[in-house]
Amino acid sequence: MRRHHLIEESKAELDVAYDAVKEAEHALMQLEFDYNERVKQANGGADPAFLDCLLQEKHERQQALDLEALYALQTTATQRFALVSAAFSIVGSVKDPQMTVDLIERILFQDAELRRNRIAIERHLRAFQKGLRDYMLEDSSAENDTAVRTHWAAIEGILRELGRDI
Repeated sequence: MRRHHLIEESKAELDVAYDAVKEAEHALMQLEFDYNERVKQANGGADPAFLDCLLQEKHERQQALDLEALYALQTTATQRFALVSAAFSIVGSVKDPQMTVDLIERILFQDAELRRNRIAIERHLRAFQKGLRDYMLEDSSAENDTAVRTHWAAIEGILRELGRDI
């Protein structure tokens, strides 16, 4: 059975990001529950300074979870997985190599980005398409896997240079 390591890795990154968000959200809910329990235990007779301390502690612990950064990581992992999946789907379903390159190019890049980087983009997309097609249909060798990864990494590099989070 042929294993598509690039797509498996991007899915694993997405799973890790999802689990981290889920864990942080659970911790956030637990913090809120603990805070409410401690306020209840004070039964309305607590010193306002004590309640302020409790609230400050809760806020500090919430900030330490860095949930916004985890959401950003999850968004990036989701986008990367979606792009890798789309590229794999196109290569697997479209027989014409040039049409494959054109479709992937349209999904990944905007017109203005293409005008500035078309030669490098198309070179890497053609090599990625060829390597993946060879891997899928002819030989799932380490060499073909390396070609797929190398050219996808170059494509991601171009996207990052253009300011994309992937």
